[in-house]
Amino acid sequence: MNDDLKDMLKISTSVGDDSRLIQGGGGNTSVKTAGAKSMYVKASGTALGRMTEGRGYRLVDVGRCAGIVEDECLESLPAAEREASVLDRLMASCIDDLDGRPSVEASLHAMLDRCVVHTHPSVVNGLLCAEGGPSVLADLFAGLDPPYLYIEYAGAGYALARRMHDELATYRREHGRLPEVIFLENHGLFVTTQEPGRALAITRDVFATIEAAAAQARERAGLPDFAPADGPRQGAAVRDVAAAMRRFYADVFGRPAVVCFERDEAVTEFLRLPSAAELCKVGPLTPDQVVYCRERPVWVDLPPDEWAVQTRVTAALEETKAGQDTPLCLVVAGLGLFCAAPSPALLDAVSGTMRAVLETLSVTAHFGGPRALSDDALEFLRSWEVERFRRQLATGPEVREDLAGKVAVVTGAGSGLGRGISLCLARKGVHVILADIDAPSGLETARQIEERKSPGRGYPVEADVTAEGPVEQLFHTVVRKLGGLDILVNCAGIAPIHPLVDFPLEEWQKALDVNLTGYFLVAREAARCMVRQGTGGSIINISSKTGLEASKLHSAYNATKAGEINMARGWALDLAEHGIRVNVVCPGNVFKGSKIWNQDYVKALAKKRGLKPEEVIPFYIGLSALKQEITPDDVGEAVAFLAGSGASKITGQTLVVDGGQVFVR
Repeated sequence: MNDDLKDMLKISTSVGDDSRLIQGGGGNTSVKTAGAKSMYVKASGTALGRMTEGRGYRLVDVGRCAGIVEDECLESLPAAEREASVLDRLMASCIDDLDGRPSVEASLHAMLDRCVVHTHPSVVNGLLCAEGGPSVLADLFAGLDPPYLYIEYAGAGYALARRMHDELATYRREHGRLPEVIFLENHGLFVTTQEPGRALAITRDVFATIEAAAAQARERAGLPDFAPADGPRQGAAVRDVAAAMRRFYADVFGRPAVVCFERDEAVTEFLRLPSAAELCKVGPLTPDQVVYCRERPVWVDLPPDEWAVQTRVTAALEETKAGQDTPLCLVVAGLGLFCAAPSPALLDAVSGTMRAVLETLSVTAHFGGPRALSDDALEFLRSWEVERFRRQLATGPEVREDLAGKVAVVTGAGSGLGRGISLCLARKGVHVILADIDAPSGLETARQIEERKSPGRGYPVEADVTAEGPVEQLFHTVVRKLGGLDILVNCAGIAPIHPLVDFPLEEWQKALDVNLTGYFLVAREAARCMVRQGTGGSIINISSKTGLEASKLHSAYNATKAGEINMARGWALDLAEHGIRVNVVCPGNVFKGSKIWNQDYVKALAKKRGLKPEEVIPFYIGLSALKQEITPDDVGEAVAFLAGSGASKITGQTLVVDGGQVFVR
């Protein structure tokens, strides 16, 4: 890797990891190579924080990029034709064989110094989107050398590059050099220097200076403290808002929706403002807000009656429904920010962008109020192919799987069957909450999901399924991260092995706690969530063939696995009226990934029989069963079938996945 590319990666990942500087796929960076004949520039729509060698950037010819801006003939073309021509020429400027298209602002970068860091800092945009912003910037940076350049909103793409071209020419005539700091109204900050370290330092100094000024303005305003809804009502309201949003946006997107709840410092500072509700009515402030959030946030006041929360939220959303331009964010007084999207990747971009927008709005409130983008600017951004491309990149490809986009909770997801089921569901596009008492094991399952480039995401959550409090907290996490769930797979379990005469009471009790009480507690919370959503759902208990036909040395396992089957049958009757199906999968002996060989009794029995530990159970079930070995993925496929539309009329049933093991005994 050459030094220029190292510098490019340094500045990109440094700012890309700070959500107050960059949101979603916004912002861009560039570094010119020796002689300034070529330039590394960020690829359009990719996240700066994820840039690595060979990914997230393009190498372009600087002269060709600059030539695009200098071609005045482009100005006379209709906007769509002009931007298509610019894109073609940008692609033609590439001199590498990497993927992606160069940033649409590459020709702008070509006019600047060696290193360019373009960010969309939330507090900086607070002044760039404020009516009184220009005068405050003049005071704050009066001593900057060289002086900064301020450019009034000039659109995007070619129009912005042309304006920058003319403004830079004027600046050079007046100051004999390029500026280091460029403020783009209603857009963001450009810092351009020779060295990457200086570009990063200036970016952060500008942010810190404006942040300090905003803090002083807040202190002078004497805002009231944020007053959240009381504890019990707050939790219930968050669950009801998320449930209503998942139901509403599934209809808007035509596929399952994910929803997140945020209440960080930016959100609470916004909710302290007496004018918060009015500020939510202000039109979009920046291009990123149009791309990722689609519109202004919807404001909702909590109704006095708890039962009316979903009705109030649904009514507010229906008023703003506008097809693909339906707003994706909801601000609820006394609660916080809710965001919706058709994929977790886009949800991250929506949430990060709206939190930055709320911080920007908070700053504008202290400096003359917000200045929204004009109708003409909005019309261009909404129809611009480049912005549709950025949104599609953030959303990710649409997965043509029956379960794609749904949310599942899998308990015991850190190993064995739980891991195999989780990997299978993620492969089919399901976003899986990986619940396990062993946190490192859950993290490993998440790593494997990411390593396999599965379309579904994995979210490891440490959880003890045997206690009511931790199970409730698990589902608080589910609601806050993804809005709710569609599928529950009860899989956490233990199988102590002892002869009846030697069976310790504490191990018997622990098996009941994990295998029965755990299934009950998790299913109860999942069912409550599904009933709130009103969109049905699927609960699947992972039992065992031992639940149908007892096995030697497994007193507790036999009892609990039979109990899991009958619990599911009862739940199927209880939940039928809500469209929630409950079924059971009974796997046969699964050897791959099993931890059973580590148990002392199995090791002792193996030694007694002259076997290896992993040969003990095959010895007892017979060689014909060994030939029909069951894998975790076999069980995962059975779970996917029962959770999918192909099993929409199946409930209260038991599916045996054992390769015939029950019958060969």
